[in-house]
Amino acid sequence: MIGNTDEPVHLSVETVNALTRIFDLMPALGGVSIKTEHGDISASRNFPSGYMETVDALIGSVFKNDADITGIVFPATSTRPEHMATAENPHFLQSGKEIAAITASHEAGEMSSEEALRRIKDVYSEE
Repeated sequence: MIGNTDEPVHLSVETVNALTRIFDLMPALGGVSIKTEHGDISASRNFPSGYMETVDALIGSVFKNDADITGIVFPATSTRPEHMATAENPHFLQSGKEIAAITASHEAGEMSSEEALRRIKDVYSEE
């Protein structure tokens, strides 16, 4: 979550869990703005949490287990163009390789968390 508030805003665990569940139940929802007495907070699913790595690993396993499969086409949405995952690019997102490289650099200690988040946000804003 990113805030533009006058004072720090602390959300309860229950509120964070409820927002997370809303995103789970509404996969097409990219983000929401939360209005508070101290300013607005933007909540988005665009931050890495291991979810996409799991999806990408499952996509990779499809190609590994069935060599006759040459592509998996993910249809366009209102926020994302159609994308075909291949054995050479086994990612759900068109920018999956780039995001995976940023994540790997961060996990290797080659960049700070702040830099990794900035780069990932840049990738998503370009899509």
